[in-house]
Parts: sequence; structure tokens; C-alpha cells
Amino acid sequence: MTRSFFSMVGIAGGIALVTALKIGGLGFVNQTPEILVQRETSSDQPDVLAQMGGMGGSVGGGVGGMGGMGGGDMIYLATSANWPAPKLLVPYEWSKANAEVPGWLDGAADAEANEREADIRRRLDKRIDVSLGKTPLRSFFQTLSDELGIAILIDEKGLEDETITPEDPVMAVRTDTRARDIIRQVLEPLNLTTVVKGEALVVTNKKNSANIIRYYDLSFIFPNNTVTNDLIHAIETLITPETWVNSGGTSMMSMVGSVLVVHANEETQEELATFLREISKQDPTNLRPRRFEE
Repeated sequence: MTRSFFSMVGIAGGIALVTALKIGGLGFVNQTPEILVQRETSSDQPDVLAQMGGMGGSVGGGVGGMGGMGGGDMIYLATSANWPAPKLLVPYEWSKANAEVPGWLDGAADAEANEREADIRRRLDKRIDVSLGKTPLRSFFQTLSDELGIAILIDEKGLEDETITPEDPVMAVRTDTRARDIIRQVLEPLNLTTVVKGEALVVTNKKNSANIIRYYDLSFIFPNNTVTNDLIHAIETLITPETWVNSGGTSMMSMVGSVLVVHANEETQEELATFLREISKQDPTNLRPRRFEE
């Protein structure tokens, strides 16, 4: 008599709970907190009541006395493993507006400034000879400005944050070396860097070296996107690894079609460009995705 009473309680409680969930427009919810799901039921989700079968048996653990189901009973758990995957949007062609090209797309207003800044970056690749003993930082950059023919500005507030003044002495003795490498050698111990901004080379601290966006079309290097994940992992591991978001920094990157869009500071962008150039020189047949044993 007692067993029959608890069996009836189990059935009544279970049906009441599931019916309440069903009426409320919910699929059956897994008890594991980290994968609780609340979604509207649809025709392609298994019917909860139909799959539960008889719910006799002793009253054990579970919700509302449902833990003690009879043999062969099933219950549908809304987990990421068996819940229907969301459907992807169906792509369609966009109709280009029959109007004048907008200014932000034309870019004519910024073309001259962009070209001048690109010219500064090219001039930083010039190989020069430098032989300076203890020379004020300001004088060092004046010498480079005259040699390279570019405007170089010193962010004195940025230097002050690092307890450095433009009159602090630096040394540089190099021959046949790229100007950018000489600058990096001098500034790295001071926790300073440079950024091309406002048609000039600005000397500042690394904290004030704002991120910039650059675009790298990987179709010039790879035939398809099969190695994209490997490439991004290599970049975050090898190129200024402490600056990426995953490591607590502010640099980020994302793929748009074949274009790698990178939001990072000038130093990271330069190292990334060098890295991609070296990758492009490798045998394409060896640039294949990693294979994992099943």
C-alpha cells in the first residue's frame, strides 16, 4: 500500500512539473547550473511527455520525486550536446545603392595624410650609420630627423610619466642599420616607443601608444582559410604576446573574409607585418593545417 502510494505521488508530481514546464513554453531543463537552457519548444524538439513513459518506482533523488523512474524511462535534457543547433542565416546578395560614394568610403580627404604617414614608415626602413656618445634624447632625435627628412615630436608628458626628460642622455653606435631598429634599441630600456601620428613620428611611453587598425589580406599568402586558426594562435604566441586581450592586453584581431583586421599598437603592427612577410616566403605546400589523430 505504501509503495503504491509513493508511486502515485511520483507520477502525479512528475507530470505536474513537466506539464507546467510545457505550458510555460519551456523545454525540459537540465539540473546542471552551467548549462541551463530556456528556449521555446518547436516541432523539431522531442516531446517531453511522450518520451517520459511510466514514472513508477520508489521515490528517490531528483526533482519532485522523479528520481525513481521505472526501467526504460527516458527524459530529454536540454544540453548543448542534444539541443538542436541554431540555424545559420541564408546569405543573399546586397543591392548597391545607386548614389554617390560616401565620403568615408571615398577617403579622398585622408589620402594625402595617409600617404605621408606611409612615407614616414618607409623612411624608417632606411639603413643609416649612427655614432653618438652620451647625447640628450632630444638631440638624438633631431639627428635622426635631419637624416631621414621626417618630423619627429617628443611627447614630454608621456616621458614625464616614465620619469624621463628630453635632456636625459642616450647612446647609439650602429652601422648600416635600419633607423627603426636603432630607435627601438635606444627607447626599449626607457619603456618608450614611437607611433606614426598626425604626419609625424611621435616619441611617447608604451601606455600612451594608442592602438591603430591595419588590414592584411591573407589571400596573398594562403589559398584558403584552413590555416587561419593556426596563424592567429602563432601571432598571439609569438608577436608581443603580452599585448593581446587573451593575455590581459588591449590588442585584438578578427577575420573578415580573407582579411585579417588587427587593432594593435605600432610596434606590434610592424612585427606582425615582418612575420607575415616571412611566412609568405615559405613553401606553400608546407603551410597546411595541423592534423590531429582521431
